[in-house]
Amino acid sequence: MNKKELYRKIAISVFEAMNTSDFSVYENNADEDLSFNFPGVDTVIGVKRVILFFKVLLRKYNNLTFTVKEVIVEDQKACVVWTNKGEEKSGELYENSGITLFYFNNDKVIYISDYFKNTSFIN
Repeated sequence: MNKKELYRKIAISVFEAMNTSDFSVYENNADEDLSFNFPGVDTVIGVKRVILFFKVLLRKYNNLTFTVKEVIVEDQKACVVWTNKGEEKSGELYENSGITLFYFNNDKVIYISDYFKNTSFIN
């Protein structure tokens, strides 16, 4: 598998993990010192902390499903265009769209940054 295919596969694995709540494959593809930049939150550092952040975030929803629309890979970066839909714990329907940017080093994710349209939950 060439680097472009590998980075595409690793980037998609994050969204598969979010859909299944199984972060084991993703954890194996992330650097121990992974940094995650999420709107409205201080940067989360460390793969274990990032996975914990994902799990806590998912607790806000009865269900939440991500759909990957496009993956762009260039050099040691990947950009995933996605949408999601779900239901918040309150019963309110939720949907969003955005992009997630990944940086790689030694074939592992070292940096992730999310950019999305609906930031209402931050307030």
